[in-house]
Formats: sequence, C-alpha cells, structure tokens
Amino acid sequence: MKVLSCNAGYLLGYQNVLGGYLPPPVTSVLGNSQIEHQKLNQLVSLIERERPDVVSLLEVDQGSHRTVTDGQYRTLVAALRERGLAYQGTVANKYSSGGVLERAPFFGHLGNAVLSRADRPLRTHYLSTGRKRLVIEMELTEDTTLFLVHLSLGARSRSRQFDQLATLLDERASDRDVIVTGDFNTFDRTDRLSVFADSVGLQTCVPGETVPRRPLDDLFVSSRTLDLFLCSPTVDVERCDVLDVQLSDHRPIVLETSS
Repeated sequence: MKVLSCNAGYLLGYQNVLGGYLPPPVTSVLGNSQIEHQKLNQLVSLIERERPDVVSLLEVDQGSHRTVTDGQYRTLVAALRERGLAYQGTVANKYSSGGVLERAPFFGHLGNAVLSRADRPLRTHYLSTGRKRLVIEMELTEDTTLFLVHLSLGARSRSRQFDQLATLLDERASDRDVIVTGDFNTFDRTDRLSVFADSVGLQTCVPGETVPRRPLDDLFVSSRTLDLFLCSPTVDVERCDVLDVQLSDHRPIVLETSS
C-alpha cells in the first residue's frame, strides 16, 4: 500500500516573498493561470510516476475566482484519466459543513480531498475547534484506516484538536490499524504531537523537512517537518520519504507499507 500526501497550496505555487514569511499578495488574491497549469501538470506527473494507491490532497480550490478550472479536484481526476490512471474519492470544505465559512463566496470553495485507485469506504468529520477542522477518514483495508488532517496554525487550538482527534480515533478505529497523515502545522513545537501520538498508541514516521528553510527560522521555528505520518506499531513501514518536488511551500511525502 502506497500513500502520497501533499499540501498543494491551491496549485498556486506560493513562491513566497519577504524571505518566505508571506505568500505573494497578487497570486494569493487573484490567482495565476500560468502557475496553476504548471503545478497541476507537475502534480499529475508526480502521481503518474509514483502510482500511489491513495492520494491525500490538502488545499484544493473548488471554483473560486482564483482558479481557471471548474474545480481543481475534478480537473486533476480528469487529467489522470487521460494518462490511464483511474482515481476516485471525495473533496470537502476544509472549514465546516453548513457553517458560515462554507457559505462564504470565497472560503466556501476551499477544500481538502482524498483520491483512491479503488472504491474504498470514506466519511468526513469536523472537529469543533480551530478554523481548519476537516478530517477525512478512508478505509484502506479491512484492518487499516487512514485519517487525513490539516490542523490549526495556533498552538492552543491545535492542542484542543489533538484531544478531539484522539477521541475520534478511539471511536472510529476500533481494533484496526491506523495511519494519520496531513499537515500538522507544528512550526512552533513538536512536543504536543509526541504526547498525542503516545496517547493513542501511534508511532511517528518522519519523512524529513517538508518546507524550505527560511532566513529567520532559527529564531522562530522549532520544526520544518509539518507533513508526516503517524502509524500503528503493527503497520509494517517499508518507505517514508519527502519527494524532491516543490509543488507549493510544502513538499509531498510518501509512505509505503507491506499490506
């Protein structure tokens, strides 16, 4: 089983300005069709090369004024089919289901997605704290469940999200193995992540640094490994790597298991 996880940054490249601490203002607000096409093709080529069973995809645009597509998820699936790769899955608003932000003209189009080469059961959950609340659950096998997360930037909100995520895993995983992946946003501290992993009996699989080094990071940043995997000890991990592809301000990561 191969899982590819990627924060796509809405396929806008996000070649950050001011030393990498701010996204480019024009692209962030208005979009950039040339960059979007380039990054879409780059993502399609990456998936074609790696041939993952499952793709965990954060930050996709489902039709706001910024995108030249009629939805980046649908466009990606269609582009993969043109290359002979059939994927299916779901995309959902990253903030809430039926909330104010979901109904807002811009924020209502921003989501996370999961793609699979097989028809696998899935469902969405929303945490009750933080702005980024979506958790996507997918059954990989009868014995293994995947959870896709994109946690809050704020340490206090993220800590509460870890508590809620622990409850969700306890309710949903039962006796099955668990893999949790996504963007944990642990710029400021990683100790809370370790506490969470220990509390739910998961091991941290660190692929390496997933965001580029910036000039002042040594003063303000504890970790540049924001994207990673947490796995049950019984998951036989054969590969855990950062891929040398700069799709956004994050690099993709991949996990391969023996199952």
